[in-house]
Amino acid sequence: MPRLLLPVEQGTSVLHSAAEGALLHRLKRLPRRVQQVFLLSRLDRLGFADIAEHLDLSLLAIERHMNQALQVTCASGDALACIAGQWYVRLQSPQATASERIDFRRWLDAAPEHLRAFHDTELRWRSLLAPARQLGHDGWYRHGRAALSLGGCSIAVGLGAAALLVLGLYPL
Repeated sequence: MPRLLLPVEQGTSVLHSAAEGALLHRLKRLPRRVQQVFLLSRLDRLGFADIAEHLDLSLLAIERHMNQALQVTCASGDALACIAGQWYVRLQSPQATASERIDFRRWLDAAPEHLRAFHDTELRWRSLLAPARQLGHDGWYRHGRAALSLGGCSIAVGLGAAALLVLGLYPL
């Protein structure tokens, strides 16, 4: 389960429905696999290792997908927000090393803007709950790798094999 670094009492910023709609639109434009990883993390509160096992992906792929999902929520051109988002995702990974945590602390202490950017990233992550619920409302994202990647492909292969059988080009 991803660990939030802010105390729970601080709450989340309230988004207007127009802002939630814009977030939902940007999340819907992500590749299906990225959406799936994001929803397993945000809605089901699975950690990176659990998501990687569930989808048969590497931890690095999970981290990459989470970065991609969080980056679409940043204002374009906000480099500091992008860096804070990368730190936020990296610190949730079980592969984050002690050295990386020290580097993060140094980055955080280097300027007050860094702390603000990281704090805003945590608030942004919390604000994604409502759009995530809308995106994953029917639970599609809980299906593993085969359900997602073979859906349309298996139909095409089946139809192709049936056509070959009908034409007599495929021996039984």
